[in-house]
This record gives sequence, structure tokens and C-alpha cells, in this order.
Amino acid sequence: MLIRKGVLHHERDYAKLFGAGIVNGIGDRISQVAVLGLLLSLTGSGLAVGIAFAIRLVPYLIFAPLGGWLADRFPKKRLMIAADLIRAVFALLPVFVRDVGDIWIIWLSMFLLSAGEALYVPARMSAIPLLVRKEHLLKINSLEEVMTGFILIFGSVTGGAVAVWLGSEASFLCNAVSFLISALLLARLPQLSRTAQHDEHAQPQSASPGSLDHSQLEPMARRQGWAEFKSLLAASPYLRLMLFIFAVWPIGDGIFNILLSIYATEVFHAGDFGIGLMYGALGIGLVAGSALTGRFAGQLRIAAILTLLAEGICHILVSQSGSMLIAAGLMVLTAAISSIGGACNQTLLMNTVPEYLRGRFMGILGSMQNTIMGISMFLSGFLLEVLTPRMLGLAGGLFLMTMGACFTAVYLFFRPRLQA
Repeated sequence: MLIRKGVLHHERDYAKLFGAGIVNGIGDRISQVAVLGLLLSLTGSGLAVGIAFAIRLVPYLIFAPLGGWLADRFPKKRLMIAADLIRAVFALLPVFVRDVGDIWIIWLSMFLLSAGEALYVPARMSAIPLLVRKEHLLKINSLEEVMTGFILIFGSVTGGAVAVWLGSEASFLCNAVSFLISALLLARLPQLSRTAQHDEHAQPQSASPGSLDHSQLEPMARRQGWAEFKSLLAASPYLRLMLFIFAVWPIGDGIFNILLSIYATEVFHAGDFGIGLMYGALGIGLVAGSALTGRFAGQLRIAAILTLLAEGICHILVSQSGSMLIAAGLMVLTAAISSIGGACNQTLLMNTVPEYLRGRFMGILGSMQNTIMGISMFLSGFLLEVLTPRMLGLAGGLFLMTMGACFTAVYLFFRPRLQA
């Protein structure tokens, strides 16, 4: 069994994509820490943070489906490079913020960066199964969680240090440079054009549970747009359940993305360093969880559901923590659980959705998730005007725990049908 270093050694093309994701992700996180600190210092309001996050996620409603459509019709490599080069320019806009009257510049920058990311992500996610062997897919999706963890650890902690010692302008410059470096790494990828083994009419390599056979692929290949997605959903009951899970998870993520910075600054009074520490703890947990993901290779479906329940319980504990260190430790556990669930979910999707639909599916899924998360963040900002951060965290944790319990009960009750 290959260790992760061995997987990257054998999957050289994916290693380039992985490196590009690390670089531009760290730059973006460094910038995000500076933006959060700048907004809170200018306004002192959780509502401003909620609005900023919501604005960043709103473009997914428009641009993620467009990105998926482009990813299915144009070279994925060129789309990703173009998105990085464009975002390098937009990343510099917050440098011009001087006072509270300039906050609109932050919001504009976040909107434009998000639009670029919405075009980039469907191309990247649909490229992964083209770059790696199917037997390595779970390990690769686990590495995607590792990548997110490293970004949170080094980006958040470094972001806090850069913002404190060098100023927010240096953070925004780092972000712009990171996109340029990422584009150079992506330029070394193959063209990611369809090959015989990935042709939309090719027979799937194995008839895994929930996958679509050749007789289902051929009629769907002749259809366009929503008709294809309806056929895909009709063929996989578990995929329908997964969509409900994917719709619920961003509600909790939206609440807790807002609360991490609020916990650090208003509950534990730790400022920018506290923001970096909380996001760093999140990153450590994602890396730790990825090391355990392989143990769930034979139980992907139930693991993907139970992690939602477990994450809700952990967030309840975080909301009632008595100190910053205890909260950070619980965030490590929370993120580890989330890492396992994320890798299992992505692997199930990649094994279920055929290649010729993958870009559009990822685009529509991304649009749905990020729109829901944006609404959740926006409402969380308003709720923080009437609820304490601890009360909001408790409510969010109870919501995830309840929904996780309901999904688990549905899965266990209808298990024979869902495994068909």
C-alpha cells in the first residue's frame, strides 16, 4: 500500500496540480486573515465580516455553473491558468483601502476573486480523475484535505504574523504573487484532453455500487443540460441522498467560518494572532484526519454520513469552551472528522459521475454549496447582532447534529435500496 508521498511520486501530474493548489491557497489565506483583521479594526462589527464572506460566495451562483460548462468544453489547463492570472490582478485591490469609507473596495476584490475561483474549481476538480489512476482516487482526495490543512496551518498562522509585523499591504501582495507562481506550475501539466480511457462513451472500469453502466451512459450522452442531471440522479438513489448532505453541510460551514474569527477576537480577545491560531488548528485537524481516511475505504457511504453527526457534536463543545487552547484543540478534532467526510464524499462523487458530465456537475454543486454558505454567513452576521457567539455556535452545532442523525436514520432504514 502506497504512502501519500509514494502516491505523489507515482502521480507526477497530480503532484503539479497539488503544488499549485498549495501555493495559491496559502496566498489566499494570508490575504483573508488580513481582510478579516482589517474589517474588524475598521468597523468592529461581525455583520461586516458576514457581508464580506457572503459577497465572496455570491458569485458562485453565476460563475460556478459557467465554470463547469467551460470545463467540459475547453482545455481545463488553460482555464485554470487564465483564472490564476486574472486573480493576481484582483488580489491587489485591497491595498487601496484607507478608512471605513473604502470598505467597498474589499467587497469588490472578494467578489472578483470569488468569480475567478468559481471558474477555476470545476476545471480543477474534474481534472483530478483524468490525472490519476482510479485505485488511487481515495488517497488523492485525502491529499486534497491535506492540502486544505496545510493552507490553513501555514496560510493562517503566517497570515497573522505578516499582518501584524509587515502590515496588510504585504499580505495582499503575497496573494497576488502566489497566483502567478501557481500559473507557472499549472503550465507544466499535460493538456488534459479526453483520451480513450476517459472518453464519454467508454465502459467504466468497474461496476462499483452507485456507478453508471454503459447502457445508461449512451442515452445520457445524447442529452444536454438538466435532462442529463435528472437521468444521473434517477440512476443513483445514494447520489440523491448525498445532494441533501451537500446542501446541509454549507449551512454549518457558513456559521462556523464567521464564528472562528469572532471567537478569536471577541470571546477570547486574541486579535489577529487568535484568528490565525483558530484557522491553524482547523488545518492541523484536516491533515490529521487525512491520515485516517484510508481506514474507511470499505465504508465510504456510512462514513460520509456519520461525519456530519460527529462534526455537529464537536461544534457544540467548541461553542462552550472555557479557553482559547481548549477551543483550538476541539477544532483539531472537528476538522479531522470533516476531513474524513470530505474525502469520502468527493471519492463517491468522482466514482459516480461520468467524465463528460463531471465539470458541469461540479460547477452546479459548487454553485449550490457556496450560495447556501453565502446565505448562511450573511444571516449569521445578522444573528450575531442579537445572539452571543456562544449561543450561535451552540445552535449551529445542534443543527448539524440533528441533520446528521436524520440522514443516518434514512440511510440505515433504506440501505438496501441506497446500495442498489
